[in-house]
Amino acid sequence: MFHAAVGADEVERVRAAVWEALDGRCLLRDELTDDVVQRVGGAARERLRSGFAFFLGELCQGPPRGSRITLARPDQWIEGGRHVADEDEALREVCRRFLGTYGPARPADFREWFGSSALTVADARALFESLAPGLEEIGVDGRGAFVVAGDRSFPVRGSRVRLLPEYDVYVMGFRERDQLVPQPVRELVAEHGRGRYEGPAGVRFVLVDGIAAGLWERKKRGRRIELRVRLVRPPGKSRRAELEHEAERIGAFFGLEPVLTVEPG
Repeated sequence: MFHAAVGADEVERVRAAVWEALDGRCLLRDELTDDVVQRVGGAARERLRSGFAFFLGELCQGPPRGSRITLARPDQWIEGGRHVADEDEALREVCRRFLGTYGPARPADFREWFGSSALTVADARALFESLAPGLEEIGVDGRGAFVVAGDRSFPVRGSRVRLLPEYDVYVMGFRERDQLVPQPVRELVAEHGRGRYEGPAGVRFVLVDGIAAGLWERKKRGRRIELRVRLVRPPGKSRRAELEHEAERIGAFFGLEPVLTVEPG
């Protein structure tokens, strides 16, 4: 372990050096490692390169640079600096915000989204019971689910096509996959390179009226962005027009000319 390898005093020197290196700055991990090594020597370089788990609780994530994160000091990056929160109240607040974003939902939905084995099924139920005065139960497909009390302003369901990016929150575990991803689309996911290893979260879905209807890919070629769509059923004229509209929207986002190809699944 790092602590055993360099000793407690060295760990504290590294902690202090990290704090000084991030004074007024947000740095990539490699940049932070180089800066710390210049301050305290090269003994800690390999351990720092492998991760900052031994004191990550003291840092926070700053603004990304492309696909890479930066690290920052919470006393400078987070308004109000560091403070110790009550864990039970923090969990209740997280649950309220979850329901405000993803509701209606059930305790099992929150537990799956929360993603910690420390939160048991019984804990999730007890959490919802503790929030009961501020929640409202409604029926969804014949089953009870909860929303924040008074939060019933659901949008009118309409016909639309959407091209979702990978890791979109809509498919990151808070919905029942049986409803969101029909079996024919699951077969496309299983054939997909990332889908085989990451499942639904790692692929780009084509949504039709909120349900997965296929997958899509994109590739930049010069001043163009090529969009290849695979659907489990051929689109009608109206769906094709909506796909073209989505392609134009994505092209505008990247500042590139969109080229759309629609293939059967």
